[in-house]
Amino acid sequence: MIIGKFSKIFKKPVLVAALAVVAAVALVGLRIMFYVKSPDVLLLVDRAGAQWIKYDSDFVLEAKPSSRTECKFKYIFNTNTKISNATINLQALKSARVFFDGENIFSSKYAFDKWKHVHKIKIPFTVESGPHEIIIIAASESSYPSVIAYSEALPIKTGAGWFASNDGKNWRMAVPASQIKQAALSKSFPSSIKSLFAVLPYLALIFVIVFFISLFASWQEDKEMKFFHWKPEPSHIRWLMLFLWALLAVNNMFRLNFQFGTDGWGHIEYIDYIVTRGSLPLAPEGWHMFQAPLNYILSAPLYALLIKWFDLPSVVKIMGIIPVICGLLQIEIVYRTARHVFTQRNDLQIISILAGSLLPIHTYTCQYVGNEPLAACLMSLVILLCVPLVMPDQKERRYGYFILIGFVWGLALLSKMTAFLLAPFLVFVIAFHTRLVQKSLKFSLSPIIIIFSVSIMISGWYYLRNYLKLGNPFIGLFDPLQMLSWWQDPSYRTFSHVLSFGQSLFQPVYTGATSFWDMFYSTLWLDGMNSGGIDFMPWNENFMIAGALLAILPSMFILTGIISIWLNKKTAYKNAVILSVGTLILFLAAMIDMYMVCPIYSRTKASYTLGILPCYAILITAGAEPFLRNRIIRSFALALFACWAFAAYAAYFVIKFQ
Repeated sequence: MIIGKFSKIFKKPVLVAALAVVAAVALVGLRIMFYVKSPDVLLLVDRAGAQWIKYDSDFVLEAKPSSRTECKFKYIFNTNTKISNATINLQALKSARVFFDGENIFSSKYAFDKWKHVHKIKIPFTVESGPHEIIIIAASESSYPSVIAYSEALPIKTGAGWFASNDGKNWRMAVPASQIKQAALSKSFPSSIKSLFAVLPYLALIFVIVFFISLFASWQEDKEMKFFHWKPEPSHIRWLMLFLWALLAVNNMFRLNFQFGTDGWGHIEYIDYIVTRGSLPLAPEGWHMFQAPLNYILSAPLYALLIKWFDLPSVVKIMGIIPVICGLLQIEIVYRTARHVFTQRNDLQIISILAGSLLPIHTYTCQYVGNEPLAACLMSLVILLCVPLVMPDQKERRYGYFILIGFVWGLALLSKMTAFLLAPFLVFVIAFHTRLVQKSLKFSLSPIIIIFSVSIMISGWYYLRNYLKLGNPFIGLFDPLQMLSWWQDPSYRTFSHVLSFGQSLFQPVYTGATSFWDMFYSTLWLDGMNSGGIDFMPWNENFMIAGALLAILPSMFILTGIISIWLNKKTAYKNAVILSVGTLILFLAAMIDMYMVCPIYSRTKASYTLGILPCYAILITAGAEPFLRNRIIRSFALALFACWAFAAYAAYFVIKFQ
C-alpha cells in the first residue's frame, strides 16, 4: 500500500525533484544547527556587531602536540557618565577570566565542553566616568584561544581597537578570527601569473599547433575536401594516454625522493605491521592504522618479498607500482565510461579521456604509496557499472549485474571508508533505472537489497571487528582517541571559511589553508599542498603553479556543463551529467561537513574525490560541447584545452633526480 503510493509519486519527476530539494534544505539546516550548538564543532559565529578575535599569529604548517594555550585580550575605552548594573556578554574558546580595571569580575565555571555557553557578566560596581581597561584571559586546548564580547550599556564590542598578547608583555592588534594568514612558505613560490609567463613560450607553441590543426580539420569538413583521411579514434587516445602516463610514472619512480608522499610512512608502517605480525592492527596502534585494510593486505606480499632483497628506500619506491597500476586502470575506466556516455561523439570521448587521464589529482596522488589510488579505482569502477543503468533505452538487468556492483562496492568499502558515500548514489541509480525500464518502485528493492547485502558480506567483517574491539565500527583519525595527540592550524572554523575563494588562483601553493574552496581548487587542479611536503617541491614548479590559471578553462567547462544540460533537454547524455552533478555535490557536501567538524588545514584535499574521476571527465566534456559548435570558437577552445593538458602532464614529469 505504502510502496504503491510512493510509486505514484516516483512517476512524477517534478514532484520527486521538489521533495529532494526540500529534504536537502532541511538536512542542511539541521546540520548547520548542529555546527552552531555542538561544543565538539569549533565554529565561531559573530553576533551583535561584535567579532570573534584572536592573536595575530603566523600560519604554521607543522602539526603541534596536544597542549593548553592561553592568550590575553585588552581594550581601553572611555565613558562620559556613571553606569550602574552594566553587563558584558562573553563567549570564549574555550574558557575565560575577565578583569575590569584590574579587578577579577568573572572566571569560567564550566568545563571546556561547555564553551558555547554565552556568559552574561554583571559588573559588581558602578562604572565611573573616564577611561577604563578590560582584560580577558582566554584559555583553550589544542586550538588557538579566541573571544567575543559585547555590551549594551558599555562601549565594549570585540573587533577593531582590541589588543592581544601571548605572554602578557608584548601586545599587538588583535585580528578577526575569520582572518587566516597565508603560510609564509607560500610566498616563497612564484605566483601563478609569473609561472604562466615563464612557460608561455611552450604553451604558445601548443596553442598555435592545435588551433590550426583544428581549424584546418573543420575547414575540410565544411568544404567536404579530404587531403588526408586519418582521424584519431578514442581507443587510440586511450592507448596514448596509458603509454604517456606509464612513462611518467616509471620516470618518477626512479627520480622522486623515497620520502616524498602524503603520510607515506604511515602507510608503510601499516604494511610492515601485517608482514611482521601476521595480523591486522587496530586504530590506536599507529598513525594510519584506522584505515580500511584491503590496500595493505594486497601490498604486504610484495613488501615481504622486496624487503628481503632491497633496502627500505628502494622498497618504498618499488611499492609505488601498486598506485601506478590503479592509476592506469582508472584511465581505462574513464575511457569505457566515455564510450557509454558519449556513444555517437568520438570528439567528446577524446576530450573525456584526456580530461580524466590528466586531471592533476589523478596524476600526483598515484606517484607514491597510499591507499587512495586503490579505493579510487574501485569507486570509479562502481560508477562505470552504474552509468549504463541511467542511460536512455535501458533494458531490465539480471540480478548477476547487481551482485557484481555489490562485490566491487564491498571491495571499495574494504579499501577506504570514503566509499560509504556511494550508498545514496547507488540508491538513486537503482531508482532511476527502475523508472527507465518502467517498473514499479517495488521492483527497485531487490537490486538495492542485493547490492547492499553483497557489499556487507565482502566488507562487513572489518567494521564488525572495529565495533566489537573498539566500540565504533567507523573509528578514524579524528575520533577523540586520536585527536588528543596533535592538532593543526587554523584549529577552528568560521562561516567565512566556506564562503570565500580567490587566493588559490594567484598564489596556489599552501593557500588552501585560507578557505575550503581554495583548498579544493588548489588540490584538484595542482598539488597545492605539495603532497604533504613542506620545504621541498619535487614537481616542475612553473608548469604546476601555472595550472592554477590554466585550470580556469576546465573549471568553466564543469559549470557550463551543469547549466547547458538543463537548457538542452534532448541531449542523449543528460542523465549521465545529472548523475555526475549529484555525485560531485554529494562528495563536496561530505567534504564541507568534515571541514567544519575537523578544523585542521590538511583534512579536505580534493584527492578524497579521486574516486569520482569519471564524473569529472563527464562534466568537463559536457561543458566543452557547446564550444565545439562554431569552427573558430572550437579551434580556440581546443587549443586552450590542449595548453592545460600539456601543462598538467609536464608539471608532474620529474626532471631532476632527488
